[in-house]
Amino acid sequence: MVQCPNCGGILKFDIASQQMKCDSCSSQFDPYAFEMHGAEESTDYDVTIFRCPQCGGEISSTDETAAGFCSYCGSSNVLESRLSKEKRPQLIIPFKKTKKDCEAAFEKFIKKAIFAPKSYREAGRADSFRGIYMPYWLYDMSQRCDVNIPSSTSHRSGDYIITDHYMNRGRLDNYYNGVSYDASSSFADDISSDIAPFNVKDITKFSPSFLSGYYADLADVGVEAYMDTAVELAQESTYNYLKNSSPMAHQSFDSPKERIKDSIKTNINVTRSAMFPVWFMSYRNRDRVAYATVNGQSGKVSADIPMSVPKYLVCALVIAAILFAVFQMVFTIVPKILIFLVSIIALISVLTYGSEMKKLAAKENYDDDIGMQYREQRLREKKNSRLQAQKGASFDNQAGYEDAYVITQNDIKRAKREKARKNKAEKKSASFSVLIIAVILIFIVGGTIFGEMLESMFDTGDIGIGAGVVSLIFLIISIVSAVNARKNIADMNSVNGLPASIWSVVSLLIIMVVCFWSPINDIIYYVASMIAMIGVILNIIGIIRGHNLLSMRPLPQFEMYRGGDDRA
Repeated sequence: MVQCPNCGGILKFDIASQQMKCDSCSSQFDPYAFEMHGAEESTDYDVTIFRCPQCGGEISSTDETAAGFCSYCGSSNVLESRLSKEKRPQLIIPFKKTKKDCEAAFEKFIKKAIFAPKSYREAGRADSFRGIYMPYWLYDMSQRCDVNIPSSTSHRSGDYIITDHYMNRGRLDNYYNGVSYDASSSFADDISSDIAPFNVKDITKFSPSFLSGYYADLADVGVEAYMDTAVELAQESTYNYLKNSSPMAHQSFDSPKERIKDSIKTNINVTRSAMFPVWFMSYRNRDRVAYATVNGQSGKVSADIPMSVPKYLVCALVIAAILFAVFQMVFTIVPKILIFLVSIIALISVLTYGSEMKKLAAKENYDDDIGMQYREQRLREKKNSRLQAQKGASFDNQAGYEDAYVITQNDIKRAKREKARKNKAEKKSASFSVLIIAVILIFIVGGTIFGEMLESMFDTGDIGIGAGVVSLIFLIISIVSAVNARKNIADMNSVNGLPASIWSVVSLLIIMVVCFWSPINDIIYYVASMIAMIGVILNIIGIIRGHNLLSMRPLPQFEMYRGGDDRA
């Protein structure tokens, strides 16, 4: 905590003036005026770390006063605190956008999300945004090498196409400075990339004074985690320049893209640590949380936006009623056309649900989050080292074994949870396999029953046969999609049971039976269409719930999570 030299009040960093401002007497001071002697040589600075008892999130601050709000899970529990020394970052971009600017940017952004829940909209207006300095790694890279790029141009001369081949030789002398990636596993890579870029023109030397009145997340991802990604970005940028903006832009490159990129030798010369400003809001619903973030320098917004199921269904029914009325005025929808249209909708809903489950499984397994993958790898290495320490060790405090590794209660709990999760996944997989076998048996048995019916239909040339064949194809595709969705569900903790697309599979099965049956009574078509649409609606509800799971994240129950200021 920084105290005012004039009145002893608390000084906080004021965004408008970019100075330290006293809450009591409004005096202003330069942020660097409070650096202690020798601070530039020091690699650490004093902070208070607040730990949320509900989600395990850790919040750091230069202010030792108690925090009453966890920025990562939204809990209002009183947070536990402890003093600590943390490694000083080298650079910082101070906040440029005030909380008022942040709330205005979010309000403009959320107006486009017409299906967002009312409670989510109100959360953005309830003074719930908090300023957090997020840790970043900065990479300065150079590309100084010779490149040889074969290329060609073609032109027509009469009846001939003439191709000229070239070998472009030259020397690259490129520099990429300040390429940034977030250094916190708690700050998801998709969020940090959405609010990028930060302009390094505002970057300055770090001082703890900038954190006064705000909280800062601390780095738990090593600088080596993003090195390959930074090099890949530099190579991709250079290739795009050579391909689209250089004197070779009118030529066709004859070598594969990856080969050319590999020939661009990229070196990381300097790595630096920094803190960038982010306005942060958490919206909690049961055991999941959605985040809205605003770039504290540019005002760019990124938000996890869940959907309201009632809002979506009401809107969908209104649009469907309008379209049905319009179609009825233009042409008459006969029963067989209606049931065929329903089958198309059912197939689309099955494929959409499968896509949502695939994206959700990738998100929950952190397939695209390099920071979390790095952290999980470190935890696995730590666990393996513990297991190695157990081998041959005695746990009865005999002489020579005082320092032997002892299994902790957390190790036992984690092992039990992992075993329970695997058993649950195996049971789900077995039950779904039984369902698939049952469906196949229905086809085999039903083939005999439908055999004579199909023969008579082919003889009469009834158009229901074509629709039946198409619906059969749709059904097979939907079963494959449902099986894949079930596999993705088995890999997740947030979803269990059968996939919601099973309802659309049943709908397509009903449609197929009716199409091959080709009854004379139109009422059967209408009843089948209504039953099938009920199944589709149930599937759509599953899609929305999957989207909400995708847009909301599990509570940050991780050992090394840290968060942001509850008062900024």
